[in-house]
Amino acid sequence: MLGWLGVATANMVAGNSVTDAQLAAKQAELAALSTQVSVMKSDVNALKGNVATTAAKIEARQQFLATLLTGKRDLAQLAAMLPRADAGGDALVTAAELLPVKGKRGKNAQINPALAEAAVLEPFRKLESQQLAFVDTATNAAQARLKETQTLVRRLGLDPDRLIAQSATGMGGPYIPANSEELTGAEPRFKDLYLSWKKLTTLEAALVSIPAFAPVANYSLTSGFGYRYDPFNGGAAMHAGLDMAGSQGEPIYAAAAGVVGVAGRSGGYGNLIELEHGRGMATRYGHLSAILVQPGETVKQGQLIGRMGSTGRSTGTHLHYEVRIDGRAVNPRPYLAASSYVLAAQSRAVQGATESGTAVAASSFTGQSFTAGIGGR
Repeated sequence: MLGWLGVATANMVAGNSVTDAQLAAKQAELAALSTQVSVMKSDVNALKGNVATTAAKIEARQQFLATLLTGKRDLAQLAAMLPRADAGGDALVTAAELLPVKGKRGKNAQINPALAEAAVLEPFRKLESQQLAFVDTATNAAQARLKETQTLVRRLGLDPDRLIAQSATGMGGPYIPANSEELTGAEPRFKDLYLSWKKLTTLEAALVSIPAFAPVANYSLTSGFGYRYDPFNGGAAMHAGLDMAGSQGEPIYAAAAGVVGVAGRSGGYGNLIELEHGRGMATRYGHLSAILVQPGETVKQGQLIGRMGSTGRSTGTHLHYEVRIDGRAVNPRPYLAASSYVLAAQSRAVQGATESGTAVAASSFTGQSFTAGIGGR
């Protein structure tokens, strides 16, 4: 009996030892599985975070582009909406980042986070590629249109940079320096697009000050700008404008939008209207038979402001027309010659159109010499 009890006890102890070892192994396996599940949950959460971040980033870009193309062109709003670059730059997942990592195979193989992320982010990557291609196209279009507008402005003897600088306090909205805080951290390609569009928008807004509308619909050019023989004393004299002869009472129109500075009798000009268009530009309309505006009144481009006559120092019915920049008289003929191009550019600026600008072509002004309607300053 004692021998049997000894053998039974030994067998029971041995059996319990086996059971404990198996239990410990199972517990260790469960702990490993739990750790793997935790890692997988972490990977999934990270993937969700990356997807959400990427979607938000693309959405921010899309909102910026949509606002840019509405034509409203609020520069301060656009600057605030500029997409920001993260620490990894302005690109999403790249092929180099998608290389598989080593892991176990079979039932214990681990999920590759990079490959899983690549699969989920692939549609976003394609969309981003399309967005950036559009940004490059839009930037090139804005720069091309800017060059065309600059060429047009230079044809008129004006400095495009001067017009842009004067837009800081003139019409066209606030001037936003390129190094302003609003642009800090912006994605480079979107920043380039914004700066190109801002410069184009500011320059086109400045075009509203350029006198591009012909002040008379029907006229004959009887005297040009520059030195000539004075019709009254026969001596050489400087003629500060153009003499445009026509019928008594012929309508006279504002060459550009502005504010009436002078509207009344003024020496040799006779009945004179002077319009101030901003950015140092002004126009004068002399020898009028009737004045239809008042000092301080705001007028639109093409608005009827007076009627042709022969008041003041004049030999016949005509309009004495001047264009002045910073108080200095300049030749109005280039402005009349480029009228259609400037008007088209002004129309784009007002409408906020997104298509490329009208190509600038060389144009010439051909005038004939007439004997009637000479005079003025």
